[in-house]
Amino acid sequence: MMPLKNFYDPKQVAAFTESLPRVRKDLGKIPFAKRAATYGVGANTFRAYRDWQVQPSLVYRKWASSICDSLVPNELEVAIREPEGFVRWHTALGDSLQAHWKSRQGNEKQLSFAHTYKFVDLFVKWLSSHDLGHPPLVDALVKHANCALDSQTLQKINECLSFALPISRPSMGDVHSRVTYEYCQGLIGEFASDHGGTRLMFDYFAWHQGGGR
Repeated sequence: MMPLKNFYDPKQVAAFTESLPRVRKDLGKIPFAKRAATYGVGANTFRAYRDWQVQPSLVYRKWASSICDSLVPNELEVAIREPEGFVRWHTALGDSLQAHWKSRQGNEKQLSFAHTYKFVDLFVKWLSSHDLGHPPLVDALVKHANCALDSQTLQKINECLSFALPISRPSMGDVHSRVTYEYCQGLIGEFASDHGGTRLMFDYFAWHQGGGR
């Protein structure tokens, strides 16, 4: 297999590189005490959720609020300082969201893998935009966090790879399992790191207002 860099699109490389100063400037700036109640997931995402016992936005926001209430920034930073620690915390977030969701919606109504980790990754991204009172925590999030996978980010990584992936209209529904999820994160991570960024920075680069979140 050819190295991934052989597929990089020069225009997308330039656009990503040019976006990084702006992305870095916006990280860790919003006062955590004034945090928005959406916790990073907007109405557009929840419109696709129908026939649930409890309004999905309320279930997600209750879970996110509980995570924020128990957050101890310096302790979390130590826990996720290394990649293995971040993976453990990230997995624990997914497990806790799934458990909370089932407790509110019933055991027969659970989130898919793709939906679970889109919510988790958007929540982590949302955290990274806030001043958590401990800058090294934001640094650790930026370094290790994943990119939320949806139509925007999947389309953008395909553009960055000169449309090497044989999918014309990628969506979150194409993320069928952890294998697919990890593969996409690997593609995004390699592209981003080759150009001075991270998976999380790629998410900020790829997302645009009104694009479905």
